[in-house]
Amino acid sequence: MTRPPFDDEAPPDIDAFALRTEARGFAPAQLVACPACLRANAPTRMQCLYCGAVLPVAAGAEDLRRPVLRPLETWELGYNVVLLARAEDAPDMPHEALIEAAQLARLEPGQLQCMLTARVSLPLARTAARAEAELLERRLASLNLRVEIAADEALAAAVPPQRVRRLEWTDEALTGWTSADDAGVCGLWSDVVLLILGRVNRRQIEVEERQHRTEREVVETREFYEDEGVLDLYLINAARNWRIMAGSFDYSCLEEQKSLLAAENFTRLVTALRTRATAAVFDDDYTSLRHLLQAAWPVAEQTTSGGLRRTRGRLRLSVTTNVTNEPQFTRYSRLRRHLLYTRTDT
Repeated sequence: MTRPPFDDEAPPDIDAFALRTEARGFAPAQLVACPACLRANAPTRMQCLYCGAVLPVAAGAEDLRRPVLRPLETWELGYNVVLLARAEDAPDMPHEALIEAAQLARLEPGQLQCMLTARVSLPLARTAARAEAELLERRLASLNLRVEIAADEALAAAVPPQRVRRLEWTDEALTGWTSADDAGVCGLWSDVVLLILGRVNRRQIEVEERQHRTEREVVETREFYEDEGVLDLYLINAARNWRIMAGSFDYSCLEEQKSLLAAENFTRLVTALRTRATAAVFDDDYTSLRHLLQAAWPVAEQTTSGGLRRTRGRLRLSVTTNVTNEPQFTRYSRLRRHLLYTRTDT
């Protein structure tokens, strides 16, 4: 017979990292009782390990608290703790402080060191609650790290960009069309404030399994991969940014410079836009920085089931997994816009 867990044991669905964190020894007087389930929690926690309720701050335990940093669901709006770019002449971070900061942000010390060396504003972590982000901000500030909290709402990360499939321009303005039927949106070249260049990867894995009585056997696997250039274009005061995908754009605006290859046309289009939008900031760092975004903004992965179907008298189950970095690129793009506007306002 399986016995139920004691009150001080974690249920089976508790995060293993959180459970290991609780292994640190604390005196009974230091433990914090959850106001919802009444179970004892370590004073390092902000939410109850068992039910997730917000915990009160124990007397003298403010410096012990650590953010949980659980992975957020795709539909959740969170708060991004952004490491601001360090000055070129900033001194190296002491090793002990680097270790502590990495532990707070759930990063490897080497990864945090790479983020500091890049001297570019990058997301350290994404939290579910603002209080958690503010705690991380205070703790990192005590280690002489400059950070800023950028809410998902401020980044408009859930708002899709406006896909532009055709452009026309004059010396003063450009017009973009999202489809052949719309009227087009016009903007002055002087209104273009930011151009973000990157690449979007999409991978689809299809697996078919044969159902046996006690187990499943993989009988067929198919994988499809797509990689294309992407350019985000921001016009001042526009509700949404424009997005140009290299593989689905009409390059007629290039006129005699248009070639037969989409990759060449995309490169020439970027050059043409940069030449005309002389006041715009150009950022092409995403591809070299994307490995540093993974901790806070992992690539999107979704698995769906195609259900059971009968083939040659046997039942087969199909499962499809789609992986893409496009939401990650969108967050990077919106963060660059947010930081640009913040600097402009200040």
